Amino acid sequence: MANDDLKLDQKEFAKMIASSHQVSDELDPETIVKRKLTIYLTAYYLAEKFNDLQAQSLNGEKPSNQDYQQLLKQLQETKFGDW
Repeated sequence: MANDDLKLDQKEFAKMIASSHQVSDELDPETIVKRKLTIYLTAYYLAEKFNDLQAQSLNGEKPSNQDYQQLLKQLQETKFGDW
């Protein structure tokens, strides 16, 4: 398995996440759109960060389960301000 086998398509990932998130119909339309946009952009940039971390940490080698656990932990601990 190559290191890019799990590379996320950022746009597709963000669309999937935004479309699966429910926003209350009781909110005004602008608030609904702002929440969806925030969700879309967050998902987009998290996918980008995942792809970057994967490329840096795996270096073209076949990843082990431990490699991916470490990658996911690093992603979880990283915040937007750290980028």
